[in-house]
Amino acid sequence: MAFSFLKRLFGAEPQEGGSLPPLADGAPPPESPAASPEAAPDGRPANFEALQKFVRYLVCSLVDHPEQVTLSTAEKRDLTIIQIHCVKKDIGKVIGKSGKTISALRTLVNGASAHSHQRVTVDVMDE
Repeated sequence: MAFSFLKRLFGAEPQEGGSLPPLADGAPPPESPAASPEAAPDGRPANFEALQKFVRYLVCSLVDHPEQVTLSTAEKRDLTIIQIHCVKKDIGKVIGKSGKTISALRTLVNGASAHSHQRVTVDVMDE
């Protein structure tokens, strides 16, 4: 499931005339930004919500209390920051050993956001 989600997020084309399966929540796959340059009312590309859903999916699968995970966004010049808020003892699981988990998550988000010509990063907030 995660690989098909990544394929849709990065805009992969289906092979051999097949089609990609629908998203887990039943929503249709997001269109490629080149095919639909429409922006959301807040000025972000339409696939930003898909990127947030992807981050939420990954973080919720890592932590012990997924119901207490919340995401917020912050803007700094041309950079959008997805901020993760979770239970204090789950922060270590999101960051990972030597920061490898959050680094991998940032790499995936950075690659997906670069595909839509925007800069997005991920931070874990300590409350």
